[in-house]
Amino acid sequence: MQIKIFVIGILIACSYLIGEYIYKAYIKRHKEINDLIRILEMMKIDLSFGLYTLEEIFKSLSNKKEFCTCNFFKTLEYELHNNPCKLLDEILNDSINILIKDTYLQNKEIEEFKKLVLTLGKSDIESQSRMIDLSIENLKKITEETKEDISQKGMVYKKLVTIIGIMIGIILF
Repeated sequence: MQIKIFVIGILIACSYLIGEYIYKAYIKRHKEINDLIRILEMMKIDLSFGLYTLEEIFKSLSNKKEFCTCNFFKTLEYELHNNPCKLLDEILNDSINILIKDTYLQNKEIEEFKKLVLTLGKSDIESQSRMIDLSIENLKKITEETKEDISQKGMVYKKLVTIIGIMIGIILF
């Protein structure tokens, strides 16, 4: 009997932790999108001076360890420096897996960011600045969606998984 109660307690605790994990994934996605917006603002400032190459901008962004994208920018900078014959498109396609694997960003955010990076260096400073502003606005709209996801889906998953664990515990008891 005590083993049965112990197993049910572990089941309920595990279901609670799974709910917490899902909830925190929504929160981390929201934070990472906000970080991406800050990165784009820094990139805009660096480009507005016009004294930096993309390689130098990526290097300065890779030194920002507080952002989850530092490894991605480090890879971009390394590839641009060591493979001058490779196009930015190829380098970006090879490196995009780092964003997919290391972050909670979804395809919408990654595609938005990818489109922006591919346009950098192909026009004048004002056009690039407008493109960055447009991407920032699109990402801000996505952050509004993630706020709703946190309050709606995140909380629902958190409570639902815990309730399912309790229900299974009751059935087993």
